Amino acid sequence: MPRNRLTVLDQIAASDKVRKKIIDAASALYARKGFGATSIQEISETANVALPVTYHYVKKKSEIMRLIMEDVLNIFQESLIKEVKGIVDPVEKLAIAIILYLRVLDRQREKVLLFYQKSGSLDRSSKRRIMALEVQVSEIFSNIINEGVAQGVFKTVDVDLMAYNILMLSQMWILKHWHFKNRLTLDKYIDHQLVIIMDALGANY
Repeated sequence: MPRNRLTVLDQIAASDKVRKKIIDAASALYARKGFGATSIQEISETANVALPVTYHYVKKKSEIMRLIMEDVLNIFQESLIKEVKGIVDPVEKLAIAIILYLRVLDRQREKVLLFYQKSGSLDRSSKRRIMALEVQVSEIFSNIINEGVAQGVFKTVDVDLMAYNILMLSQMWILKHWHFKNRLTLDKYIDHQLVIIMDALGANY
C-alpha cells in the first residue's frame, strides 16, 4: 500500500508530464472508440496513470475535452513567445504568429477535430474556460495588428473582427482539410492565407 501511495504522489508531483499522458491517451481513445464508449478508467489505464491521479485532474470526461483544447492553445502561446522575441516589425510578427498557429493546429489535428465534434458535451464552466482561452489567442493577433496600425504599416480596421478572421481562416484548414488536402499542402495554404490577410490589412508583404 505505501508503495502504491508513493507512486500516486510521484505522479501528482510530475503534473505536466502526467497531464500530457492523460490528454494523449484520451485523444487516442476518443478517436478510436468514440467519446461515449470511453471511460475514465480506460483513459487511466491507457495513460499508465493511477486512477486516483486521473481523477485528480478530471472528475468527468467533459473536463478532458477542456484539457485537450487548453493543451493545443498553450502549445501555440509558448511557441509564439519564443519565436517573436526581439522582433519589432508587426508584419513579420503577424506572419510568424499565423504560421505558428496553423502549424500547431495541423500537428494537433485529431485533437482539434475531436474538440469541435464533441464541444457540445462540455459543461458550462469548461465552455467558459475554452471561450476565455480563445479570446486570449485572438488578443495575441489583435495586439500585433494594433501595433501595426499604430506604426502605420497596417491600415485602420476592426481589429477584433480581423483577429477572429485569422482564427477562422486558420481553423478552416482543419475543419475542411478533407477538401483542401487534394490540392494544397499546408505551406501552400499558409502562403495563400497570408496574402489574403496582409492584403486586407494593406501591408506590404
